[in-house]
Amino acid sequence: MLALSLHDGHDRKGFDCGNDDLNRWFLQTAKQHKEKGVSSTFVVVSSESSAEVLGFYAISLAELINADLPAQYQKRLPTRVPAFRLGRLATARPHQRKGIGEFMLFDAIDRVARIAQEIGGVCLVVNAKPSAVKFYERYGFEPLADHPHNLFLQI
Repeated sequence: MLALSLHDGHDRKGFDCGNDDLNRWFLQTAKQHKEKGVSSTFVVVSSESSAEVLGFYAISLAELINADLPAQYQKRLPTRVPAFRLGRLATARPHQRKGIGEFMLFDAIDRVARIAQEIGGVCLVVNAKPSAVKFYERYGFEPLADHPHNLFLQI
């Protein structure tokens, strides 16, 4: 399994995670956002030549307000905090419950940590669906003050 940047050889039409909004975003918006510099989408495939997408996630830049951070971070960080946003994360139905979501999360964390070393950035944030909050908390994400589904992971 490996995570690659989305390209035309990846089968976006055949992807189905069971969530129409995520399927539609992946099919219609992911490539446009990459071309416009809004976000980058990464796909999990079984090999470099595979067209089948097992899962995908998107990363973009973000900025947080210090007052929204968990209390232990507020004193040592500036008023506006540079961050990365994990905007989408989905696994294709036939591959759910096989660790692909965890693989994508770890890949995203590793990717933004490498970028943060080069250009800066304090954390990875995600606006989790209510059913996914526990998944993210298992890996150290903490709720932000503004909303319990907005989660923060220091990198």
